Amino acid sequence: MGQVDQARPYPEGALERLQEAERGILDVVDAICRENGIDYFVDSGTCLGAVRHGGFIPWDDDADIGMPYGDYRRFLELAPRALPSGCSLATCENTPGFTSLWAKVFLDGTRFMDEASLEAGCDQAIFLDVFPYFREEEDPTRARAQRAACLRLQRMSYLHGIAHPKMPSGTPLRSLKATACSVVHHTIAHAWRPQELSRRLFEAAQPLAPAERWFNASYPLDGVHAAATLFPTRDVPFDGMTLRAPHDCDAYLRTLYGDYHQLPPAEERYTHRPRVLDFGDGVNVMGE
Repeated sequence: MGQVDQARPYPEGALERLQEAERGILDVVDAICRENGIDYFVDSGTCLGAVRHGGFIPWDDDADIGMPYGDYRRFLELAPRALPSGCSLATCENTPGFTSLWAKVFLDGTRFMDEASLEAGCDQAIFLDVFPYFREEEDPTRARAQRAACLRLQRMSYLHGIAHPKMPSGTPLRSLKATACSVVHHTIAHAWRPQELSRRLFEAAQPLAPAERWFNASYPLDGVHAAATLFPTRDVPFDGMTLRAPHDCDAYLRTLYGDYHQLPPAEERYTHRPRVLDFGDGVNVMGE
């Protein structure tokens, strides 16, 4: 099989197969959450797809959900015995090379290896991201410090596994910044374990005096949501399934994306574009 065209991130039919596999993980996790009273909602691009397209964004290649931190902890405790054969919970505690400060549900036997997972040495499967959400500090000064600490730890986690992050060709001082990233990577990798970064993130995210506002501790730059925007969660249709979503999807999506009804130009339609995509039969459909 030849190389994949840069203008076409996936070979014919591969993205559709990938989305179908991710729908299967979403269906499994939704059932576990409903059966055990665990609250969750479709997050970021998955929520955008549900509202704007009735399912996956046509070019999207991953799936995301969010959970209040209390429900997230319950899910992590329950998932190892509740997930059916063929799915598993992946965290920095149980997966070598895993540096994300949030959990993923893997589709066992598959491989989804992008540049980041290859460099970090993580044998990543087709996955569902599970993000913990925290209440923001009531005091504005403490809230800024809370989010800044989460952002610092998230960046440290990223550079723990990756010495050469992608930078657009027009980035100012691109060469100097690339060298700095490499130096920081080696420093962090020798001084920190991902498990310690994860523990510190959740400590930093816990508010002393919580407000009725919530944020994604793993991506604190994504914005802050009023409690009434997220909760109580509600059902939405998603590609023939019914999943949980933020209570006010419009307010939630406007915080993340602004005018989310406007489709981005083709050149800005982001995908992970893995180098290895194996649906479990040992064949890398990306052709490398």
